[in-house]
Amino acid sequence: MISKYSIQNKFLTVNINRLGAELCSVIDSEGTEFIWQADEVWPKHAPNLFPIVGSLLDHEYTYQGETYSLSHHGFARNKNFELLHQSEHSVCLVLQHDEETLHSYPFKFTFLITYTLEANNLSQTFRVINDDDRTLPVSFGGHPGFNASPINDFEIIFSEKEFIKSNQLSGPYINENEIDIIQTDRISMDKTIFDNDALIFQGLNSKEVSLQKKNSTYAVKMNIDEFPYLGIWAKPGAPYVCLEPWQGLADYLDHNKNIEHKKGIILLPFGEEIEKIFRMTFTS
Repeated sequence: MISKYSIQNKFLTVNINRLGAELCSVIDSEGTEFIWQADEVWPKHAPNLFPIVGSLLDHEYTYQGETYSLSHHGFARNKNFELLHQSEHSVCLVLQHDEETLHSYPFKFTFLITYTLEANNLSQTFRVINDDDRTLPVSFGGHPGFNASPINDFEIIFSEKEFIKSNQLSGPYINENEIDIIQTDRISMDKTIFDNDALIFQGLNSKEVSLQKKNSTYAVKMNIDEFPYLGIWAKPGAPYVCLEPWQGLADYLDHNKNIEHKKGIILLPFGEEIEKIFRMTFTS
């Protein structure tokens, strides 16, 4: 059984794992690898988050009086996707409900992830279809990790001036504290910046955010226009940075656990679907 799929053009060669439909490699024509190569520091590349983003309080939620359990970021990243179609420049993988998913998430769904190459741009499309006979509460997001070694040589650059603060976490949950971290339009990276876990932003003005190496052309630019939230994260001191476009957030400490009240959740009517795209541009 095929475990990995490849697409390519003259600019980029891209590999995607069947497990989790996870982007695991982006190499340009100069041989530069942009994606974190999943070692013991963080054994992932770019997990896809579905049907929730972040953690639920006590890893559980309620729906119509019943209680269900879901692990951090949901189950899609640990499920094998099926190939729907593939061409030289595009591949679409699909996950559907099964007996295992219905136990923790009692809804019928189709979740499709499509990767498409155009020049040195890679688009990632999330598409969710409600196959159930009731409203589908759902969120999703990306979590790609990009090589950044040494981290002190890198900065995050926003396409607009930003004056918002980052949410803070208590364990895996969002608390009421916020911190100033953006210097007008950028964040300087250092080994301590993620000591308190991820930076979480709501209400950004910017449609694009970049991981840029200082005094270099090396950059990963991400269009996040279709996503309301952005996470930025790495293990403290590790030589990578994750830029994470999210449709959803971890639970707040005072959340009532009702999944229909979860911040960022989409209540998708029966028979309808939603599609959102983020785009990555790679320059070495």
